[in-house]
Amino acid sequence: MASEPRGRLRLQVSRPTKGTAVVKANGEVDLGTAPRLWDMLAQRLHGSGTTLILNLSELEFFGATGIRVLERAQLLAEDSHTRLFVFPGECRSARRMLDLCEGGGLHTL
Repeated sequence: MASEPRGRLRLQVSRPTKGTAVVKANGEVDLGTAPRLWDMLAQRLHGSGTTLILNLSELEFFGATGIRVLERAQLLAEDSHTRLFVFPGECRSARRMLDLCEGGGLHTL
């Protein structure tokens, strides 16, 4: 079984209900991939949805740069009257970062 090259990030969007978007991230969120995550979240936060859920449960790594992206996304969500929720799942690095930042005003599931 071939392993994924380091530094890869795959993002997938689904719309389970009207007004709700779920962004699922696989791979790693680090200095090199965080801009892609920001672009995806910013697009969804400028859209017509009222709820955005970010699923981090399948990430292998979530670094400090990811927290900065989430903090910016939370500010944009507040401005656009969108509810932003973060689901760290079993991703230990995401849970650790969210705990260290005491959520940073982020709503976790």
